[in-house]
Amino acid sequence: MFAIYLVVLILFAKQGHTGGEVKFIGLHHELPPLYTFDDYDRCFLAAGSEDKLTSATTYCVVFAEIQEDNSNALWQQIAKHNEFMYNYRSDRLFFGLCLNRCMKFANETFSEQNFTINNEITQFFEIVHQQPLDIEMRTNYSHMIQQCLNEEFQMKYNLQLNTFVEYCERRQGDDNMPVANEVADRFVYLFFGVIVLLCILSTFCDYFIKSNHSIQGTEFFKTNLDKPAWRLLTSFSLTRNYYRLTQPYRGEVGQRWAYLDGLRSVCTLMILCCHSHYLSLGLVKNTEFFENFGKSTLGLMALNMSIIIEIYMVMSGLLLHVKIAQRHTVTPQSNFGKCWNTFWAIIIGRYVRFLPTLVAILGVNATLLKSLGDGPFWRHHTEAARTFGRKNWWKNLLMINNFSQKDTSSPHTWYIAANFQLCTLYTIILIIVSKYPKYKKYIFIIMGFLTIALPTSIAYIFKLEPAFMNKPETYRYGYVKDYELFYLSYTPFYTNLGGYLFGLLCGEIYLKFIANETKSKKLQTMLQYLWPVVPLTEWFIYYLGTILIFQEPSLWTALYSGLHRNIWILIVCGIPVMSMACNAESLVSKFCRLPMFRIFARLTPQAFMWHFLVLQVTTAYHRQPQYITATYYTGQCIITIGFSTVLAFFGYLLLEIPFSQIFEALLPQTKKSDKK
Repeated sequence: MFAIYLVVLILFAKQGHTGGEVKFIGLHHELPPLYTFDDYDRCFLAAGSEDKLTSATTYCVVFAEIQEDNSNALWQQIAKHNEFMYNYRSDRLFFGLCLNRCMKFANETFSEQNFTINNEITQFFEIVHQQPLDIEMRTNYSHMIQQCLNEEFQMKYNLQLNTFVEYCERRQGDDNMPVANEVADRFVYLFFGVIVLLCILSTFCDYFIKSNHSIQGTEFFKTNLDKPAWRLLTSFSLTRNYYRLTQPYRGEVGQRWAYLDGLRSVCTLMILCCHSHYLSLGLVKNTEFFENFGKSTLGLMALNMSIIIEIYMVMSGLLLHVKIAQRHTVTPQSNFGKCWNTFWAIIIGRYVRFLPTLVAILGVNATLLKSLGDGPFWRHHTEAARTFGRKNWWKNLLMINNFSQKDTSSPHTWYIAANFQLCTLYTIILIIVSKYPKYKKYIFIIMGFLTIALPTSIAYIFKLEPAFMNKPETYRYGYVKDYELFYLSYTPFYTNLGGYLFGLLCGEIYLKFIANETKSKKLQTMLQYLWPVVPLTEWFIYYLGTILIFQEPSLWTALYSGLHRNIWILIVCGIPVMSMACNAESLVSKFCRLPMFRIFARLTPQAFMWHFLVLQVTTAYHRQPQYITATYYTGQCIITIGFSTVLAFFGYLLLEIPFSQIFEALLPQTKKSDKK
């Protein structure tokens, strides 16, 4: 799948070269560029008169919409261009305006005509950009800015603009400085300071214990210490946690399912590249590079690959079921107290694994991100994370941000929240079926029905598109816009029941068949003939989506919405997962078990959580719209993967493993060292 995606990009490279700064439509008219920015750095070098605006040189980013004028030939071309869902809205423009050149309008008297914009986009901007200078410029200078932009725009295109000041910056003085929040700043610095101090002290403590221990050499750091107090004292040891990252699996579950590391690694690389694609949709010069994806079957098939994230749900459900079953934590003889303790041990353990990293990311977004760069579009990409990181941080920490993603920081962490909610639900189900085995079949049947019925019903009732296929306008304004499908059907946990459920079924198959050598060989023989079905099913799902996406919502599009992910899970994901489990000696299985995949797979949760920060920093600093090519995009993918892996490495050593070790050390029972 990763190779398919890269091939699509290469095929579209030449199409991306066909356009330049503006796009030509017809013989005589050209569309206005989506982004027109004055020189950001030169603006702040200019020194003006004693007037406040020029003496404290101000630069504003202005969102504009072209006023409808059906008598204008260019407007007719724009309206026609906007009709195709995979084109940019050419009537929505951004301007980077140095106010030095608008001072001639400062003392003019303006009409009371309403030229401002009040829609979903500007309402979002008003919530996000609330610094004093932003409010001042919107209140006192909107007329001047609108007149300044319209003079030039009308002269060139014979069309008028409605405008909205998104935000402004001023280098001299402190009017443009973020609103102070010393509590947040101090907390973040204290948090990171304490983590570093704990790592230093814990590492020294680990070496001190080693000097008096019977086990010497590196084997000491690879072995869990017997005393809970020692485990607590060494939980932040950098040396010990490094060996936890690199050492092979020791437990039966880890060794049996080690090939999942390869699948997890490849899918993570693919997701990081997909998200690079999404954020590159913003400040782009040659818009046809992305628009052409929606004008061919191959391009649309590539855009329909968002369902690959379901493989993580499958792996989570599978390993959860196998671990609970093999450890016999709950049996028909277990009392309610043991079931209750088992539930909380699993849920708190999973919560503790992600919580420290979420705190760190929210802290960086809320305080440090503003200082990592600048540029005309810097705040457009980063301000929402800062604003919501300070206001709505609790939604991320309570793992409910997948229900209100528009007003939360780090929107990609919807998956972490949904996965945690699914883990909670299916842990309850596994405890119930372990306690009352006779109800297992009925519960699985009910969940299987809901897996298809819920997304189908939601798609039909709300008349949603059949699949989430990213469009050029989807993330252009800093949030997922005009896409009810994303919020109603893609991110809620109850529309993603299938992945976890199929993971549980894979666990059942493993326990009943694969663990038995004779039954495993029979299952392997049957599965090897089903491999050709995998690419055919994948192609059919993606291809059918390219047809239905242009159809009016109906029962058929709703059925596709409810079935396509679950069929993909069952065949495209299920056959490879179970085949490699049956035949660990196959070439594909051996490849997926390589040590490089084992290490990177352990880093993938951290890489996923940190990569959006990397993308924000690497895409927001540009001074002018970028000319996108396949080479540029591939380079962006490599940079994102590289920096995300580095951050994941430190996140794993300093945050994920230490707190997980603390939790395990505090549990009353001894845990096995299997870390799959």
